[in-house]
Amino acid sequence: MDRGFLNIVTDGQWGSCGKALITTALAHKHRPDIISTTNMANAGHTAVNEDGEAFIAKALPSAAILNKWIPDYNPKIVVGSSAAFTLDQMMKEIEITGNPEVIIHPRAGVITDTHRQIEEDIKGGTKHLASTMQGCGAFLSDKVMRKKDLKLARDYDELKDYVYDGYLHDWLYDQVKRRQTILHEGAQGFSLDINHGSHYPECTSRGTTATQNLADLGLPSSMLRRVFVVIRPYPIRVGNVKENNETVGYSGGCYDDQHEITWQQVMHNSNAPDDVAKNILNKELTTVTKRLRRVFSFSDKQLKYAVRVNGATDIALNFANYIDWSCYGCNKYEMLSDKVIDFIHRVEDTAGVPVSIVGTGPQNNHVCFL
Repeated sequence: MDRGFLNIVTDGQWGSCGKALITTALAHKHRPDIISTTNMANAGHTAVNEDGEAFIAKALPSAAILNKWIPDYNPKIVVGSSAAFTLDQMMKEIEITGNPEVIIHPRAGVITDTHRQIEEDIKGGTKHLASTMQGCGAFLSDKVMRKKDLKLARDYDELKDYVYDGYLHDWLYDQVKRRQTILHEGAQGFSLDINHGSHYPECTSRGTTATQNLADLGLPSSMLRRVFVVIRPYPIRVGNVKENNETVGYSGGCYDDQHEITWQQVMHNSNAPDDVAKNILNKELTTVTKRLRRVFSFSDKQLKYAVRVNGATDIALNFANYIDWSCYGCNKYEMLSDKVIDFIHRVEDTAGVPVSIVGTGPQNNHVCFL
């Protein structure tokens, strides 16, 4: 990660690639001055420390927890203009992370029960897309339509101590000019992008690319230095919605060079221990919906598109233990097996950019910096 610039961590597939692990590992290593996000309530990012303590972020960037986990590190936490959260979740996360210095864009969104109810409606909602139905699309619709009764972050007394008074993009610009470092944690995945993803309408309600995140912060491209695209060897999609043994919500298809497989196949291919293989269905539940993730074979096309559109400078290969379970928890390159190294070479040959980080487990010390 380069100091004195904006650096972005984004997802190269359909989400759940472990951006929280990569972001917290990068922040732990490089100590950026500012950690930002434009997350929404439909995405949960889980950070786990060396003691196994977990923090699930839906409003703040996952690495905000380092304010609590590292005694001598107190980064500023920025929530950008296109973020949307529930008021309760934001206040809860601020408390959990030890009350860091939080700066919220005045036009960030606050999702209400009404927004969630709109999406849960079987006729006019988003259940048919296997959406998380957290109210994000309904909120965005209200924001785009500029509804008279819509309240943004600036309109809530509970947030008055955190909402920036002025143009947040101007403040961020000045910080970078002063050689402050920003690490931005993107949300969801490139293949879910409403305009550039793999399938429409089985996608999310907004843009998810690195350049979209840059635009949401209001910063020029000259300030962007590194783009870490996070991938996993077996990409996932959120699980379908089933009611009374009938599929009422379909999360979408895949690229034409991959196919859907089972978690048992993944465990078999990685030579995972029996106890791990038996418990995998409990481990691979989505953070927000708790549905079992659908899993697919690796797609070179998906990788190429993600690298190209996001302008990737680095690849972060996460879940390397799903390639070969013998590397679970490794944090040194020389500890990785030949099977994992061969996959790294395949990714680099396909992407044309280096794999600079390898995640081998859930904890933020289960990371190899190459």
